[in-house]
Amino acid sequence: MTMNPARLVPATLFAAALFASPAFAQTFKMPCEVEASIPAMEDVKIKPQKVVIEIQSMGKNIFLKMNGPEPYLVMANSLATEEFTGKNLTTPKEMGAFRKHKVTGAESEIRIEQATIVVTAYTDTTYMGKKVRINITGPCSVPR
Repeated sequence: MTMNPARLVPATLFAAALFASPAFAQTFKMPCEVEASIPAMEDVKIKPQKVVIEIQSMGKNIFLKMNGPEPYLVMANSLATEEFTGKNLTTPKEMGAFRKHKVTGAESEIRIEQATIVVTAYTDTTYMGKKVRINITGPCSVPR
């Protein structure tokens, strides 16, 4: 059986992000090309964008942040605070986090599929005066 080095890179990135030393919360950055849609408003077109996913692990908590222009700015983490509930959604096949605002109920989630390195995310926001959920998806590349 031969090892495919290309398959090891995503696995190494995932393992490094998950098991980084809590004292040195290193941030891993991964570029992605994503598209957004608002299922409740099918006629709305949102311009695709290039974003950067920041992955950080501190102790047992995972922090994921999609950096891009609105509406491509999404944060999700497993940390529970007075304002937010959080959940680590990481499995052997994907890395992910979920957070929910305790008062407003607004949710956000980011998941990164390990095999294909595709990000899927959603965030609740107000768009043109309406509360809507924005779905985001697209391929990412592992930094060299």
